[in-house]
Amino acid sequence: MQALIFLTGIASFALVIYLTLEWAPSIPTGRLAETLSPDYSAPQSGWRRSLSVLDKPVSRWTPAGFLRKTRADLYWAQVSDRWGDWNEIQFTSLRFALAVAGLGLGMVAVGEPVFALVGAIVGFQYPAMRMGGVARRTRRQFIAQLPEYVQLVSAQMSANVSMEEALRRTAQAQSMVGKWMRKVLQMAQGRNLIEQMQREAQETQLPELIGMAVQLEFIRRGTAQQELMGQLATSIAADYIGAAEQRAEKVGSELVIPMVIFYFLPFLATLLVVIGWPIVSGLGSM
Repeated sequence: MQALIFLTGIASFALVIYLTLEWAPSIPTGRLAETLSPDYSAPQSGWRRSLSVLDKPVSRWTPAGFLRKTRADLYWAQVSDRWGDWNEIQFTSLRFALAVAGLGLGMVAVGEPVFALVGAIVGFQYPAMRMGGVARRTRRQFIAQLPEYVQLVSAQMSANVSMEEALRRTAQAQSMVGKWMRKVLQMAQGRNLIEQMQREAQETQLPELIGMAVQLEFIRRGTAQQELMGQLATSIAADYIGAAEQRAEKVGSELVIPMVIFYFLPFLATLLVVIGWPIVSGLGSM
């Protein structure tokens, strides 16, 4: 009975978290390259205002690597217009607050420390799972569209267009990369466009994008820019195809365990019941 009460409490808590994160108002206008450190003087509203008391302790005691990972995921979630102006400090404060809420709910519903700990883990992990899922999908979509975008830039430069102008023209493409480039152009007003791309690429923590930005800088300083851009486009396309082939090769081995769980184990359980039940019944009648 206690286990049932506990599971009901955890399910209710997870539902509350889901509805809060799904329907809470967000502002999908966050600047992609803003320094994601808490600005205590800036006006805040909603969850961030309520949790602002946790921001300073979180920024002081949370490991830097943990915050960097959260920052990168938030970056890509914001590319998809989710989690608006949140930064990694505020998001981590939300996770800790939900962990405390889950711990308290578990203690009230069941009164067992172990079950309460499970509630705290659920509260801490669920926001990261939701936001991380959006970030992963955005990254995959971005990487898939990157080779085509670089090919478009190369085609523009083949028509005797400068690199900067080619990047500006291709930024109008209706793709995730084009959207990202439009944001870069907005923040590059009065600055060197390639250097701004490098700063943004570092913010994304995406190796493919960082490598492309670095190579664009070498191309900008070179003489045979059209040929070098063509080689870059071919190299990025080849790298993407190679990575896709490697993922395809791993699919078979990754499907073995699910196949065993969903097909072999039920068959084995059924076989054991069919064979074992007559034996158990015979032993009981002796």
